[in-house]
Amino acid sequence: MAQGYYLYGVIASSEARAWEAPGVQKQEVRAHVFRDIAAVASPWTSDVVRATPENCLAHERVLGNVVQTETVLPFEFGTIAPDAAAVDKLLQRNYLRFQRALAKLSGAVEVNVTALWHDMKEIFEEVVKAHPMIVAYKREIMSKPYEQTYQDRLRIGQVVAEALETKRRLEGEKLFKVLKGNASKACRDCMGKPAGEKVIFSAAFLLKRDAYSSFEKSLMELGSRHEGRVDFKYTDPLPPYHFIDVKVAV
Repeated sequence: MAQGYYLYGVIASSEARAWEAPGVQKQEVRAHVFRDIAAVASPWTSDVVRATPENCLAHERVLGNVVQTETVLPFEFGTIAPDAAAVDKLLQRNYLRFQRALAKLSGAVEVNVTALWHDMKEIFEEVVKAHPMIVAYKREIMSKPYEQTYQDRLRIGQVVAEALETKRRLEGEKLFKVLKGNASKACRDCMGKPAGEKVIFSAAFLLKRDAYSSFEKSLMELGSRHEGRVDFKYTDPLPPYHFIDVKVAV
């Protein structure tokens, strides 16, 4: 491969510029301009990009640096162009799509939030308390020889799981609604089905860059109101991954 480029994303810019954060393989990151849009890129001379922790971190670090001041349409990790002409062709071919998407998302960033129950023992106790039939069923099982209760244990496990899922959905809807009110757009579980029994929901929120601090404050206040019961994890500002309708292949 000749002098190629590793691509991080597209921004609105008509000026060549560079960023402080080093790119993949510690290469300098610069704007490759076409008219009034630009590809954020760094030199690359291989046909493949290995998904090593170092490379993944470099990719995220660059996007994190750029998104502090620019609206970014991010490329997937490992996107490379064989040469400068290919970068020009990519920008030219998708110019109107990129321009429209950048205008639509101007000044926007994404914040990902995960809400988790703090103490699952407490949650299970609440489920049992709210469903007396579970207690009655458990007593019935305990009155039988253990080896005769296999099907019963499967059934009560299913009942508890269904009750827990209902609780997760209802509590998640309330928490999500509060946070959604502080964002331009939001999508719940758009990052995939939550993994782990503690997870109430995962969601992506779209907001203006200058609204991040107020969103963070509202999230902290929500956490204080539910302290000891619900924990919240959230990201720094990210490119609007889950709010982009432009899919591009080099």
